[in-house]
Amino acid sequence: MKIILTGSTGYVGSKVLEQCLLHHEVSSIIALSRRDLNIADPKLRVIIVHDFAQYSPEVLSEIDGADACIYCLGTNVPVRPPELNRTINFDYAIGTAKIFAAAFMENKSRGKFNFVYLSGALPEKDQNKTLWFLADNRRMRGQLENALLQLGQETKNSGFEVYIARPGFVQPEGAVLLNWIVGKLSNAIMLHHLAACLLQLAIDGHSDPIAENNILNAMGKLVIDGQGTSG
Repeated sequence: MKIILTGSTGYVGSKVLEQCLLHHEVSSIIALSRRDLNIADPKLRVIIVHDFAQYSPEVLSEIDGADACIYCLGTNVPVRPPELNRTINFDYAIGTAKIFAAAFMENKSRGKFNFVYLSGALPEKDQNKTLWFLADNRRMRGQLENALLQLGQETKNSGFEVYIARPGFVQPEGAVLLNWIVGKLSNAIMLHHLAACLLQLAIDGHSDPIAENNILNAMGKLVIDGQGTSG
């Protein structure tokens, strides 16, 4: 299985990359990154990309034949100025999804492609709802989710499917007590569980296009604690 990964230098993306390198079903990983990862692995091919809203024919030829994309680029924390925030957290994501969908549609013989977008717990899809904090950013991220879901509806019959992962507070692997405390107050998920379930969504998809934190937790625990990640 050939997987495209963005955001591989980030907090979550780097753990997803680790899971991909370990998984027996993943034969090839194309990491689209702003900088080199300095990782030597026969499975890994790093391609430097500076604008994730458009891709050169050379880059598209490298990702041809991929089975899935795990999109971890971006941040829930607003970037300043607002124009840059929209470019990084909206334009890049929807641009990548649309370009990959178009490329897939040109070669339907591949069968299926899962586009997995790492979102968060607070995006607001209702653009008219009154919000008390981070209103503009949450509406923008909700607008992005709406656009991705619309794309998924338009392409689903072709085999290009969109999935949105909405984790809560992501805790590092050793923070068991902190994870328990945060979990009592709000939604939380361990980093290695989240990374494992993002890969699982890329491999198998899901019955619903949106996977909330409880689904992600259950899926991640099953993969990590139930059957492992490397086969």
